Amino acid sequence: MRSKIYSLILLSLFVITSCDDDDTTVTPTDVITIDGKEYKTVTIGGLTWTAANHNGEGGLAYDAANSKPEYGKYYTFDEVKAITLPDGWRIPTMDDYKALAAAKDVVIPSSGAHTEGIKTITSVTRWRNVAGNNASGFNAYPAGYSFNNSSPMDGDIAEFWTIEKNTLSIQEGTNQNTLRIMFYSGNADPAYRFNVRFVKD
Repeated sequence: MRSKIYSLILLSLFVITSCDDDDTTVTPTDVITIDGKEYKTVTIGGLTWTAANHNGEGGLAYDAANSKPEYGKYYTFDEVKAITLPDGWRIPTMDDYKALAAAKDVVIPSSGAHTEGIKTITSVTRWRNVAGNNASGFNAYPAGYSFNNSSPMDGDIAEFWTIEKNTLSIQEGTNQNTLRIMFYSGNADPAYRFNVRFVKD
């Protein structure tokens, strides 16, 4: 549980129409280089995303041994802003994540009613109770987050920075058989570290 109460941002989601042939590229094939490291990319709902959490300079690894490298690293918002990106790439907006969700017929916020859609953007492994199927190729691992440089409590939550200093959060429900997706505000406190993905139009 977080030691800090976040206010849930309720957002209305406008209808996004996309053609079937550009809805999803299931297998990441293209590669971009950020901070000297290569990242596969995947196109979902007309946007191209990095298909793995950033794992560049700075940030905090899962543990000293980096025993879960698929989690990437955990960054403060200021650290994320300092990352140099290739032309056209950027830190996602909340609207970008709404478009990602809408491409899989998921509305943000979701209390779990769209679990099957959410499963398409979550990883097959590491979730405690509700494994994803990663049909979209986005591959969100439940890496958790770090507070005051603590070891992340992982297994039931994936959380990603947005440019608005909020985070997109995918969580296992309290019933342990559904997933929900929402935005949280108030995360710019430097004590908090989250994963980050990047996107381009």
